[in-house]
Amino acid sequence: MEQRIVFFDLETGGPDPKRNPIIQIAAAAVDSQLEVLEGFEAKIRFDPKKAAAHALRKNHYQPGRWATEARDGKEVAADLSAFLKRHATVPVLSAQGKQYLVAQLVAHNSAFDGPFIQAWFDKQNTFLPARRLVLCTMQLAMWHFALSNDTLPTNFQLATLCEHFRVPFHAATAHEALGDV
Repeated sequence: MEQRIVFFDLETGGPDPKRNPIIQIAAAAVDSQLEVLEGFEAKIRFDPKKAAAHALRKNHYQPGRWATEARDGKEVAADLSAFLKRHATVPVLSAQGKQYLVAQLVAHNSAFDGPFIQAWFDKQNTFLPARRLVLCTMQLAMWHFALSNDTLPTNFQLATLCEHFRVPFHAATAHEALGDV
């Protein structure tokens, strides 16, 4: 099977994976040529009392939209798990020594998104069929600039890096999970 990776992004109700909810998640599975094979997007029902108001504003939370479009977290976790299994190409070994495949996740600022998605799957009591090591586009960009003569950007935000590397990105979709993916 050809190697695949899954870019993902999530929007949260704050910075703490143990306290704040994930409110939206999106993913795009790509092949080795970075051609999109399949996408995934879901808004998740959550308790607004567990979210910070400023985080909800930043992440385009609209109560009316969530009332009609959001789904139960357990259902979303099951659907995302099935999506990841369809794009699992990384072999790992079980505790019993049997080989199985998991997906390779990639995120911008994986130090934030990786622990959040793992904690969320744990809360849903659902196995996350992905490597624990989430690759990071922000770290990759930092490495690129450290090792090249390329002009250093003003910051390492996703929009800035997309502009620098001429990757299409629409500012209006920033902090919408699917737009960031």
